[in-house]
Amino acid sequence: MTIRRALPPVSAMVVAALLAACTGAAGDAVRVSAPPPTTSTAAAAPYATFPALVARALPQSTQQKLQAVLDEALVLHAASPASGARGLAAAVISDHGSWAGAAGTDGVGARVQVRSMMPIDSITKTFTAAEVLLLSQAGKADLDAPLSRYIDHPLTASGATVRQVLSMRSGVSDPREGVYDGLAHLPEAAKASWSIERSLAYLRPTLSARGPVPKYASANYLLLGMLVEKLTGRPMPQVLRADLFNPAHLTRVAAQDTERPVPPLAAAPRSLVSKSDGYLPSRAWTHPTHATFAGIAADAQTVALWGYQLYGSRLLAPASVRAMITEPTPDQLFPGLGYALGTMVFSDLATDPGYGHEGSGPASSSILVVVPARHLSVAILIPEENRHPEEQARELLHAFAAK
Repeated sequence: MTIRRALPPVSAMVVAALLAACTGAAGDAVRVSAPPPTTSTAAAAPYATFPALVARALPQSTQQKLQAVLDEALVLHAASPASGARGLAAAVISDHGSWAGAAGTDGVGARVQVRSMMPIDSITKTFTAAEVLLLSQAGKADLDAPLSRYIDHPLTASGATVRQVLSMRSGVSDPREGVYDGLAHLPEAAKASWSIERSLAYLRPTLSARGPVPKYASANYLLLGMLVEKLTGRPMPQVLRADLFNPAHLTRVAAQDTERPVPPLAAAPRSLVSKSDGYLPSRAWTHPTHATFAGIAADAQTVALWGYQLYGSRLLAPASVRAMITEPTPDQLFPGLGYALGTMVFSDLATDPGYGHEGSGPASSSILVVVPARHLSVAILIPEENRHPEEQARELLHAFAAK
């Protein structure tokens, strides 16, 4: 049984605004609207709900500054392949207006469009975490109960709580580098019968003592996928569509490989995918993720809208959002980067704290940053591996602040 938080029906005007295609030159404004906040007894919680989005573009001068950030990424990449990006798309959504832009080319030399769908990789973890928080709100899961209460797996033997698994403090460690790649090249792993349990059995993550310092491991989110499927009785992609994609009015998003992305798509290089099969980067790479730690594809506007809806407390109760952005301990992954519940905490991208996630895949790099103090959500998608989208995110945040 899926858990839904009631939202008012989306109007035709809202649908039109959300689907507004930027088919002109890169940098055309995207007009975004959304339904008003839900009324809830949680509204009295200390975490405030973001205002309703307005269906208007940011001022032209601000749009030009934002687009210049993308154009500069291409210039940097041309000067040094290790810098900037060959191509990218980005979106900024706020209660003052919105913008989306694109520049450059994808892995096969095709122009990146504003609406180009790409893998969002580990930004997928924000969806899995949000679903677990919905189950907690509904009384189906206790964040401070051992995960072993709900699922039976050797990786739960340490007694780590659901909260500790969400926050990468469970003691679970990923296998050595390259094992995930091996899973993508395993023919059996592309079959529909390949389960989360089989992915874990192949990956063979290790378990050590849990502690206060976060240790980043995607295997935690395969375990959480098992939790979601156990408590809802449905496959993860179906749950995400019913509980999150539809209520958040996300129109260009796909939980691969149950769902297929809709063109335009930013293609992976032929060195990784010799022939496109309609998935991003390919079905072989997406199926074993089970849409738990990676596997979702979207365009930049959709990712930015997701950030606004999620961290703006327009899907979850304010108390749940507060829990999601609260680090259980002050220990960080890296200087300036903490980890809460499926949420990276960015302390050095803007003058105010930012929340969201970074993503990195075999042919993509991405970032989602939401700054609650500004009611601002920024998303950047790059169809190229080993990029540093946090650099462009910092510049976009600066350009928005200078508007």
